[in-house]
Amino acid sequence: MATKTETKADEIELGAYPTEAPAPGPSVPATPGSTSTASLDTATATGREVPSLPPVDGGRAAWSFLIAATVIETVVFGIPFSIGVLHNYWATHMFPGHEGTLTLAATLQTGLIYMSIAVLGPVLTAFPHLGRPSQIVGLIVSTAAFISSAFVTSAPQLIGTMGVLFPFASALYLPCATLLFEWFQKRRGMAGGILYSGTGVGGTVMPFIMDALLTRLGYKATMIAVGVAYGAINAAALVFIRRRIPLPSRAEAVGPARRRIDWAVARTWAFWSGVLVLFLSSLGNFNPTLWMPTFADTVGAKKPGGVALVSIMNAASVPGLLMTGWLSDRLPTKLIVFLNCLVGALAAALPWGMGTSTAPLIVFSVVWGLTALSFSSLWTPIITRICQDDPALPTLVFGTFCFLRGIGNFTSGPISTQLLKSSSFKGAVGAYGSTNFGPVLVYTAATVFAAAVAGAFFPA
Repeated sequence: MATKTETKADEIELGAYPTEAPAPGPSVPATPGSTSTASLDTATATGREVPSLPPVDGGRAAWSFLIAATVIETVVFGIPFSIGVLHNYWATHMFPGHEGTLTLAATLQTGLIYMSIAVLGPVLTAFPHLGRPSQIVGLIVSTAAFISSAFVTSAPQLIGTMGVLFPFASALYLPCATLLFEWFQKRRGMAGGILYSGTGVGGTVMPFIMDALLTRLGYKATMIAVGVAYGAINAAALVFIRRRIPLPSRAEAVGPARRRIDWAVARTWAFWSGVLVLFLSSLGNFNPTLWMPTFADTVGAKKPGGVALVSIMNAASVPGLLMTGWLSDRLPTKLIVFLNCLVGALAAALPWGMGTSTAPLIVFSVVWGLTALSFSSLWTPIITRICQDDPALPTLVFGTFCFLRGIGNFTSGPISTQLLKSSSFKGAVGAYGSTNFGPVLVYTAATVFAAAVAGAFFPA
């Protein structure tokens, strides 16, 4: 005999949302024994009895999912972090004099990854059965982007390959980030920290790998080799990316194939305060990694130089992401958001702002990596608070956050370029007055500090 809870579970799995308000709790079903969602472990979307689902927060299935998702995160986002190495090679060895076109190709790569996730979010929320096919298409197209870019004969062709085709990797990646909400509950912050630490690992390691391969093998062989390795590694990891709660087959589903999206979430304060935090932090987040090589050259910092300082930032973000995720399971989200953004803003204002020598720039790079570059670990607890008990919403909200992140990526270059033309801080102390970076420093610190203030108002 089906219970009322089992009926509600059936409705969620089929996408027919219940009329009553959801009970407070995590945004995804819990382990067997949970008062509100235990029936999900004994009934599928069609209501028939099945063996218990794998446990959350641990077990072979949960950990294999998390490891595989982290591998995909590392590989997919390690490539954009090495785009500076490729950009330099394109400009010096292949297409000198086409700086604008090459910069566009490099900028599109990261920006379109975030923007395409924003488009895919609502699509996969409405049509969850498309999750696996979209991952396969994303893997094939992004792999083809690498291999085809080995045979380009003009700079505009790089826009089509690495700038437009590679961002299809977003379809491969998106389910990795959102199915995390099914596999982890009480340890979700920790799991998110592990997942997002892949970006820091990729950003630290991939530039050196790419530079070494270009030096030894040349461009064509490097792109083919990296493309084949990229496809093989992600294909192997994709085997372990699966749902904890299976969707009903199309033949079993009793209702429309399209899941109704509950847009009521957009009327909550949690949603809009989260949006404000993400938007403000994204405006300044990209500036240090974008401009540190140029800034280091301007002030004469050589050991380490600008590229090494960016690597230090990315390396510091790995323990930063893990620590931030671990703390988010134990402390209020608003407190962690506030402290993360506040310390990041102070780092931009002080050690970077006064960074006319190597020592303060190293301090800044470490602190920035531990805080601002580790902010993505806080996406998980923020999304959990926003989505409450609705398992369909994390994909939608995650897509919205990626859209905001994409805005920050696209605007950071043009805004900071215009700010560099200002001489309003000439004569001020430290790097504010001795370089033309004063307005960029203030803009970066101010936007991240504003995110800290907004975070203080995030609901408990």
